Amino acid sequence: MSIPSLTAAAAAGVLAAALLSAAPASADDYPSWDQIAAAKSDVSAREAQISQLEEHLTKLQDEAGALGNAAVDASSRYDSLRDDLLASDARVAELAGQRQTAAAEAAELRNQVGALAAQTYKTGGMDSTVLFLLDSEEGVAHLDRMRTLQLVTERTSRLFDRAAAAEKSAAALEDAEDAEREARRVLAEEADALYKDAEAATSAAEKAVQAQEDRTGVLIAQLADLRDSTAEAELARMQAARAEESVRQQAEAAEKAAAETARPDAEPVINPTRPSSPQVPAAPQPSVPPAAPAPPVTTPAPPVQETVPPPPAAPVDDPAGAQGYALASMPGHGWDSGQFRCLVDLWNRESNWRTSAANPYSGAYGIPQSLPGNKMAAFGEDWRTNYRTQINWGLFYIQQRYGTPCAAWAHSEKNNWY
Repeated sequence: MSIPSLTAAAAAGVLAAALLSAAPASADDYPSWDQIAAAKSDVSAREAQISQLEEHLTKLQDEAGALGNAAVDASSRYDSLRDDLLASDARVAELAGQRQTAAAEAAELRNQVGALAAQTYKTGGMDSTVLFLLDSEEGVAHLDRMRTLQLVTERTSRLFDRAAAAEKSAAALEDAEDAEREARRVLAEEADALYKDAEAATSAAEKAVQAQEDRTGVLIAQLADLRDSTAEAELARMQAARAEESVRQQAEAAEKAAAETARPDAEPVINPTRPSSPQVPAAPQPSVPPAAPAPPVTTPAPPVQETVPPPPAAPVDDPAGAQGYALASMPGHGWDSGQFRCLVDLWNRESNWRTSAANPYSGAYGIPQSLPGNKMAAFGEDWRTNYRTQINWGLFYIQQRYGTPCAAWAHSEKNNWY
């Protein structure tokens, strides 16, 4: 996918907003075990404490989710600019190779002009070796001295014109290469800033997840104590409620996005994660062989800049592995293998089964295109990088919302979203 380059300042603003909205609570804000014990003796205090614990758990989830979304957004911005940078590297290399070829051709043609002029000067045009620089049949047919001199002069003139044209082409290519290298330098500076922003966003998201995991265990244990339950039961209850809420929110977000796209004044939104139509290759252009052979270019093109790193903590896209995991998960939802073909088509359309698929227009992310990505956290805080977590959430969403993958695919075919 490719989107227009965005400034590092804009990306930094996104991260700053997420950091401000996700300020972590201090240790003093959380209830102590003494407070939990005291609340158990009074029904109203007990209910108030339960409500407070649930609010803390929700806030921890929201904090980690907001920073996770910011990390996805920052990485997506960098990755888009990285694509532009890699394309620029390819153009630099191509222009450098073309320039070297043109320069080598010009040098060879100049050598041929010089050889003809020198030989003509030495022999007055009568040495038979001069004829070897002409076409053999043409040389044998025109042994007359004046005619030979005329042919040599015409040949020299043609070679000179071709050499001048090759030199002009080499100079133009050099200018184009210099311009592309300058454009590449500007892109590299912006990419460096965006990479640092993505690093900071990723680090903040990881720290938030760690803080959530560290604190959630205690909060869940306190809830279990207040409800005379077990931590396992409370955690399962919380996760089930979170998963159901994520389905409701996803359906609402998808319908809202579809309604926005359907507005008469709305600009068409293209999902860049979806496969584009196959490109028809251009018809090959006929090549004109050079009148004089140019020596092979053995000098390599000037190297481009340093390797452009992938986004920090980037997930490894493994469509085949993801499809294998999804197929193995089908029976757990009561679906037979016939439903799998619909699921493949559905998520091919949405993401090409890429874990890192990000839609910069809507904010959807991942294989099932959660909108935004942190809804998948209901099935694991590693939702940004783990295709299993993404698929588990996606299959749950399909089951709750449509019943089967084929029903979801039918909806997508009709409405272009699901």
